Amino acid sequence: MNYYIHDLSPMAIEWGWFILPWYWLSYIAGFFTVYIGLMKFSSVGYISLTKKTIHDYLSMGFLALLFGGRLGYILIYNLNYYIKDPSKVFAIWEGGMSFHGAIIGIALYTVFKAKRQSIPFLKFTDAISIFAPIGIFFGRISNFINGELAGRVTDVAWAVVFPKFYNNEPRHPSQIYEALLEGLLLFIILYIFGRKKLSSPGFCTGLFVSLYGVFRFFIEFFRNPDPQIGLYFDMFTMGQFLCAFMVITGVLLVLKSDKKLSL
Repeated sequence: MNYYIHDLSPMAIEWGWFILPWYWLSYIAGFFTVYIGLMKFSSVGYISLTKKTIHDYLSMGFLALLFGGRLGYILIYNLNYYIKDPSKVFAIWEGGMSFHGAIIGIALYTVFKAKRQSIPFLKFTDAISIFAPIGIFFGRISNFINGELAGRVTDVAWAVVFPKFYNNEPRHPSQIYEALLEGLLLFIILYIFGRKKLSSPGFCTGLFVSLYGVFRFFIEFFRNPDPQIGLYFDMFTMGQFLCAFMVITGVLLVLKSDKKLSL
């Protein structure tokens, strides 16, 4: 069977000394999607956050997300590699970001910001949760373009060969699976159902966290395990353990949202 052989360039623009990786563009696109979306929600009254509050929050929140994602990947998935070559810590154009680390980073920053401005924590996270999946969509597409985080070996008709990071065996394009489920489908669900529940603190946050956990847990069975970690019990990945925790946390937030807790 003639499989698609991945040969895409990780650079969106290469003009002399100026280079712009798709990976950077995905984060920029994700940031402005959330920014524009929240500004629109503020204008029409879906959320009570002012435009200035949103601007100030997202300006530093974006950096907290990047820092958390990078640090999370280094500490959770590949610490020995970066200890041996510390110069690679700042090479974010090569990939190596942890979604779970990014979540922790933005959560800690949000706790700080919420307390400083006397705004409920969930008022920030509920609003962001609506549009965050679009950022995930862009990120997973850039993963595919980079040829990284590919799936397990398979013989399905839509399998892809990733010669840059893997051998010539056809693999699941798990980056596309993640883009469609964790990104596009999750956004549709949250926009349709979550938008109407922004008055119930924690519902949108819980729905986002739990559904992401479910989708990611499922896709991990098709995604190639991190070689430096492998599988636990010959079945589960590190990501699946983290996702199980996300599902439990998310479900609890959804259940408590009807009580309108001010967290």
